[in-house]
Amino acid sequence: MISKHSALVAVGLGLWLGQLVACGSSDAPQASAGAAGTEGHAAGSAGAASSGASGSNAQAGQSSRGGAGGAPLSGAGAGGASAAGNGGAMAGGAGPAQGGAPSAGSSGVSGSAGGAQGGAAQGGSSGGGTTLPAKIVAGYYPNWTESPVRIKDVNSHYNLIYLFAATPVGGAPGSTGAVTWTAPGNGRGAATNLNADIATARTTQGRKIILSIGGANNGMSFPNRTKSQAFVDSVVSWYQKLGGFDGIDWNTFEGNQAPDTSEMIWISLELKKQYPGFIISAPPAPWNSVDKTFCSAMVKAGALDYAAPQYYDGPNLATQSYMTTSVAEWVTLLGASHVVVGFGIWDQPNYMAIGDAVKTWQAVAAAAPALRGAFDWQIHIDEAQSWSFATQMGPLVK
Repeated sequence: MISKHSALVAVGLGLWLGQLVACGSSDAPQASAGAAGTEGHAAGSAGAASSGASGSNAQAGQSSRGGAGGAPLSGAGAGGASAAGNGGAMAGGAGPAQGGAPSAGSSGVSGSAGGAQGGAAQGGSSGGGTTLPAKIVAGYYPNWTESPVRIKDVNSHYNLIYLFAATPVGGAPGSTGAVTWTAPGNGRGAATNLNADIATARTTQGRKIILSIGGANNGMSFPNRTKSQAFVDSVVSWYQKLGGFDGIDWNTFEGNQAPDTSEMIWISLELKKQYPGFIISAPPAPWNSVDKTFCSAMVKAGALDYAAPQYYDGPNLATQSYMTTSVAEWVTLLGASHVVVGFGIWDQPNYMAIGDAVKTWQAVAAAAPALRGAFDWQIHIDEAQSWSFATQMGPLVK
């Protein structure tokens, strides 16, 4: 949903046809030309402008973590390429140094998968270290904003913050498997105090910090173990550079880039082995059969703690009638504790007003009380709107 704002750049959506989605989905998307791409994060401008809020508002050309794109239409088939992607093309930086590779010898999907699945099923990440919050109130923190709120000063109702976004070195689908990331603007000291603020958020405030990877036009492929290992090494390097974080958000399968599921399971389990309790999430397109198959396989392998379907930035997505049906399908597919509901609260087309979001959350939570939580697309927009999501949705979710 960040993909819009005043200087919103529409992302072309391909024509989505096909079979009904694997979990018996009836929430199939309309094959509408020109719908905001299933990329999950359409191309668009940075954040909302407001006094003291998100600095430069629309930075045209910067992909944003827009929503899931295609308009759902009852009876139409889902399918097509995976559509989850937090947009957000950021200025590229030098590739990270390769640091501390995890211990060798992980046996891939099997073996450790069963144990990890056991912990994840109840919402607690397997192992010690980090634990997944019982209820998540999350928001994306894009790095293109010139004067963002400092992480430690984000409204206290947010207990999980996504750093958006790391992108593949060499551009999509990644030349080596490594990722790069750029700090946000320093208008209010967010960049110079970044590591200290991350440490404060994690230790003093008890929040989780997640590195979101990918976004619109930043899909990644993992065709072999060499590239997968380079990705793991790169995440470890960024973990060290930032002083630690609590997990990653797979935003690498979007547009025409289908997920390499077996390798992404291996990567996720390697990171969980390296950092006990490491959180793994993903923001799929709500209707997409490829995304559903991927998330289901990841959860079954103990490699995904939760999926957070994006209900914004595409025709008919941000409506209570669609969301209640779709969320129920995701709950059936993954289990309620593995589902976080993605909202986009903004005064732009294909987003929700906070009052509608509150009613929608109450409806889906009544049907599935064990839902893991909810996220809002962009923290900077929420700040510009007087923290409406944080203050009104936060207490309801928790």
